[in-house]
Amino acid sequence: MRVLVIEDDPTTGAAYVEYLRRVDGFTHEFTAGSVAEAQRFLGARLRETGSFGIELVLMDVHLPDGTGLEVVRSMRNVGYEGSVLAMTAATDRATILSARNLGAVQYLIKPFTFADFESRLVAFRRLSSEYIGGGEISDQAELDRMFGASTEAAASSSLPKGLTEATLVAVKELLANATTPLSAGEVGEALGISRVTSRRYLEHLTRREEVTRQPRYGTPGRPEHEYSKNPEL
Repeated sequence: MRVLVIEDDPTTGAAYVEYLRRVDGFTHEFTAGSVAEAQRFLGARLRETGSFGIELVLMDVHLPDGTGLEVVRSMRNVGYEGSVLAMTAATDRATILSARNLGAVQYLIKPFTFADFESRLVAFRRLSSEYIGGGEISDQAELDRMFGASTEAAASSSLPKGLTEATLVAVKELLANATTPLSAGEVGEALGISRVTSRRYLEHLTRREEVTRQPRYGTPGRPEHEYSKNPEL
């Protein structure tokens, strides 16, 4: 699946390209850092081949000379039927509605980890495969499953069984506000959950690269780890 990245920050854009390389089924075609650059690329593609040659747009909203929404809207106006995945810091309802109306299949709020990114792409790839091969839908249940596949798959793949979003947010906020790294026991005591449960959340966040883990030295008893918010996020 050929992908156009619309992202004005070079470091972030390079990270997306690397993320795409790590997920099967997706090929990076071009990164545009502005509305003008995206339009030049797309215009050249149309003149040379008669089509955009893009199946998925990874779209940031705020660009130096406009918005990613403008780019996608112009693509739709000339017949683009591919998909859009918004990846942006914009959280206002008007922007989210505009993205959805332009066909965004997912809306991922920055900052996010590779695990977040991967779960959305895998869900999108699974949903897209439902439409390949033609034929007709057998019943409403199958149709509901197809339309719900993207959100269900993203939710199930991003949060392990037994963990809740509310507690996960509480753990993240606690680490973000902490002045020193915290152990699983300290996090559990602060939030009123068990040490074992606390460790499950912390290890989940570690796998998502939102939290860093290191040994805690100089304490009696068995070795212990301490956790802190990933400073790169």
